[in-house]
Amino acid sequence: MNFLVLLLVLIIAAAVVIWLYVARQGDAEFEFIVDQRTDFRLTELTAGQAVFSCVVPFVNKGTQDGTIMDCYPRHLLPREQFDAVKVESRLALESRLRDDGYFEALIVPKTTGGNVVLTVVLTVRQGDIRATLAEMVDMSLDIVYQVVARSRWYIHKQRLVMTAEEITRALSAGPTGA
Repeated sequence: MNFLVLLLVLIIAAAVVIWLYVARQGDAEFEFIVDQRTDFRLTELTAGQAVFSCVVPFVNKGTQDGTIMDCYPRHLLPREQFDAVKVESRLALESRLRDDGYFEALIVPKTTGGNVVLTVVLTVRQGDIRATLAEMVDMSLDIVYQVVARSRWYIHKQRLVMTAEEITRALSAGPTGA
């Protein structure tokens, strides 16, 4: 009987030690650092369309590697706020630029990160793009991303604002071609 009690105590102690070890391992923790993004630059301009882009850094601040399974922008410009343009947006890794809106899953080692390029296409519904964008309002954009790591997968988002002032400055500077 003493042997069984001792064996049970050893099994419980081993389980507690293993649980503490696993609990202290931590997890991946991603952040898109929107306050360190570049200003939006005008990359293309026609009479009816303007294309802007900016670079947004991201980092895995966690203690484990993690995977960004999906990442996409969500532009927030309801027609009740400004209906003179049609908005399209897309994200791509700066190191693997794509123009099809598809985000390849990416394993990010702990304490490392990278950059994404956020592209916003504004197409005028009627008239000239420059005259229309002179009346543009600030536009919120969410970066929505799904993370898979040690814990259950989750979806998170971080918001940035493309300001009307930024659009005006970018239009004044002209297309950068990048």
